[in-house]
Amino acid sequence: MTEVTIDLYHGLASTCSKKVRLCLYEKGIAFKSHLLDLQKFEQHQPDYLKLNPNGVVPTLVHAGKPVIESSIIIEYLDDEFPDVPLKPKDSYGRAAMRLWTKYSDEVAYKAVYAPTWHKLRHRAAEGLSDEARNDTLSRVPSAERRERWARMAEGGYSEQELEEAYDKMKACLDRAETTLAAAPWLAGETYSLADIAMIPFIDRIRNLRPDFLPEGTYTHLLDWYRRLSSRPAFKKAFEFTDDPRAKELPNL
Repeated sequence: MTEVTIDLYHGLASTCSKKVRLCLYEKGIAFKSHLLDLQKFEQHQPDYLKLNPNGVVPTLVHAGKPVIESSIIIEYLDDEFPDVPLKPKDSYGRAAMRLWTKYSDEVAYKAVYAPTWHKLRHRAAEGLSDEARNDTLSRVPSAERRERWARMAEGGYSEQELEEAYDKMKACLDRAETTLAAAPWLAGETYSLADIAMIPFIDRIRNLRPDFLPEGTYTHLLDWYRRLSSRPAFKKAFEFTDDPRAKELPNL
């Protein structure tokens, strides 16, 4: 690991946090962990909102400057610490990589968001007790997110919303399988930020709905998953233990 100290504010089960942790471990960058309890809404505390006004994780602080949004963070890390490059060398490969990082933000994230929080809804509802609900919700920067948290206290997502999410999950699996049938990695011949951006979401789909990935189907995708999950950085990032709070928080 490098001697550089970086502060990472993140969630244990958060897919976007896993994306950034994986990048940090792949590049051997030392960081100080600040795990937040997302179901207790610590990401909406005033001190954290000063770093990330959106009230989401992760946030990376380097040289005293916060960097937000996971796909931006991993590209920032690759620019700042180029010793272990994680971008394709050619322009076309980098374009393909960025299509996948964009897809991870705009499609894959939405595919797993509702089912993830639905699974954790009982713990989240505890953080939205009747007494604390208004105070907690008042700190949520986004009206859309305020509505989501309020619904957690009322039982979570509807079956229709979950089914729509499951359709998005299957679309993610189909797109990745098609791409990996033509090349070993999502952006071509080399492991890159594209793979780092997508693996947390494929892993989450696999955990939430293993029936979507039965043996004998998605053969290229499952081979990619096996290769990526066997990398030492994967276990460090996904079974994260480098913070005492990790024992207290749920992981998926």
